Amino acid sequence: MLGAWHYLALGAPILLLMIEWRRARGAVIAVIFAGVMFAAFEAGIDLKIRAIRNASPVPISELSRQDPVRRQFGMLHGVSSLALVVQVLIAGISTVVIERDTSVTPA
Repeated sequence: MLGAWHYLALGAPILLLMIEWRRARGAVIAVIFAGVMFAAFEAGIDLKIRAIRNASPVPISELSRQDPVRRQFGMLHGVSSLALVVQVLIAGISTVVIERDTSVTPA
């Protein structure tokens, strides 16, 4: 499921960035660019998590809580979850900024 999410999380902001680039609205471009960066960061962390999971001879949940592999996995999983929350917040901020910019009418 997360593999598909990463494609969506990277593709959607990149597409939106290309659309908004023509309008050259600085605030919108900055927020969307931040979304692209967090999506790329999240995908990189996910690759590390998958590598740890694939290299472990047993499921991560069966390792001792003190095991360094499980601790690293847990830390990366926490960072990944936090990055996902930030992505959702950026998506919300993008929506507000875009709506604000498009609802302003010239005097």
